[in-house]
Amino acid sequence: MSKSNIKKKIAGGQLLPGVFVSLAISFLIFLYAPIDLYCANVSEFWFDFSTLLLTAFGMFAVCFAVLFVVYLIALLIHPYVYRIVLAGGLVLFICTYVQGNFMIDRLPTLDGTSIWWGKYDILRKDTLILWAVVSTVVLVAMIVLKRQKFINAVMFVSGCMTLMLLVTACSTVLTSGALQSKLHLHVSVEEEFELSQNENFVILVLDTADSREFSALLEEHPEYRDVFADFTYFENTTGTYTSTLNAIPFILSGEWYENEGSFQEYLDRVYREAPLWNELESRDYQINLYEDDIRAQDSSIVDNFDNVYFTKVRPSSYLELAKQELKLVGFRYAPYDLKRYCVIKEVYFNELRVSYPEGSDAKAFTADNTAFKEDLATQGVSMDLTGNQFRFIHLNGAHAPFIYDKDANIIGVEHGSYRQSMEASITLAANYIQALKDSGAYDNTALIVMADHGYNGIGEKEEDFLRQAALLLVKGRAEHHDTMQTSEAPVSYEDLQSAYVRLLDGAQSDAVFDWKEGDVRERRFLEYAPGSEKCMTEYIQTGHAQDMTTMVPTGRVFTR
Repeated sequence: MSKSNIKKKIAGGQLLPGVFVSLAISFLIFLYAPIDLYCANVSEFWFDFSTLLLTAFGMFAVCFAVLFVVYLIALLIHPYVYRIVLAGGLVLFICTYVQGNFMIDRLPTLDGTSIWWGKYDILRKDTLILWAVVSTVVLVAMIVLKRQKFINAVMFVSGCMTLMLLVTACSTVLTSGALQSKLHLHVSVEEEFELSQNENFVILVLDTADSREFSALLEEHPEYRDVFADFTYFENTTGTYTSTLNAIPFILSGEWYENEGSFQEYLDRVYREAPLWNELESRDYQINLYEDDIRAQDSSIVDNFDNVYFTKVRPSSYLELAKQELKLVGFRYAPYDLKRYCVIKEVYFNELRVSYPEGSDAKAFTADNTAFKEDLATQGVSMDLTGNQFRFIHLNGAHAPFIYDKDANIIGVEHGSYRQSMEASITLAANYIQALKDSGAYDNTALIVMADHGYNGIGEKEEDFLRQAALLLVKGRAEHHDTMQTSEAPVSYEDLQSAYVRLLDGAQSDAVFDWKEGDVRERRFLEYAPGSEKCMTEYIQTGHAQDMTTMVPTGRVFTR
């Protein structure tokens, strides 16, 4: 075909339908989808919206250019080939849109847990039906309608849907707070293992450590009773929330969040003015917070903590960041059989973060179990500091993925299990306790070993996210027993704030809670599927914390 004929086809507008479809597909997958996912989970991402747009526009431009060339080649080959490719593009666009927006309610949660895809095979059937129906409708339309009418229909559908997506995306961005610049914080590891000869108070949080599993492990590992000989194990303890997002702020503040008002404002208030900070400051404690996912956006919070600094961040590789964004989009929008290749973990994004802290040259704290184990083994605990010291240390503990053996060595998900990760968590706690003893800081340290929430399996049904049975072990300063004490007092995380004060006053573990064995009490728990915290269901624990059958829904649901 001559250059003049090519120019004539382009100038005559014959390529315009291909431009419409190329624009629609590229916009949906590489702009609308990542923007929608980002805005729905703003606090989950460490990077700003501007960084997302930079990578998203790059992918959009590449995709549009490739599709443009495809349609140009198809047009040059033959008009019939061009119509077939147009039809295929329209099918791809519609099916991708439906898959990403109307077929996501049964997708597994991306919480790090290994996914058994066999449980979700019904999605394959649904996907095949969708593609078959849409393909048939578009094919019939191509056959029945005259050439120009079909082309006009393709342009109309793709154009209108793209416009709708554009309006939706703009509205979502403006109402989600995505345009606000993120406050980037550097949580330094400095002084993590340095304590004082005066008074110390340490809270060691082992993520997802369930008290039912710990009770079972006590039967297999009687040596655990020796590790925690000076502790009281509060076996009948009820947590407050399903997952870390809400559980940690509650542990720090004792303040419920019931999906009323801004969650961001709630977080800012917790890290800015939780009663615990005021109590510690009034007693001249230096406060160090080792939490690698502080989502507060109030710059004043850095004044509360001695190891938290402002920092500037950027991706180590925009290309790698774009790849991770594309996998995240694929998990939601791709056909069922492609989703398994799009599984992504939060750590993949975090590994791309490069930080430039202001005021500290120490490395950033990470909740990684291995890092904690190795740093502790290398440094040990020392008593080099003066004044009273507080440490809040949150580790991955028994959280998925389950990649550890009982000694906290990495063995990979194919060999790991929740039980082994629990054993690894206890190993970390045991190592820390021994390091305290070796340093001489053990007796002048009040220590809480706890979970943020329990664990109830991978979770497929609503009740599977009842993770109320949280591990709680408490030791006061200068507290000693011949063996670990076990209490069946009906304790709730609602009682923690008063327990902190009593430990600071020098109370022993048996005196930090008002509730005693034999007391009858109802305790509150807010349940939700991780990632769906905008809809919380209230339960009341009417019996023992480890008894699932006594968790009773009240009928109250909190939404936002």
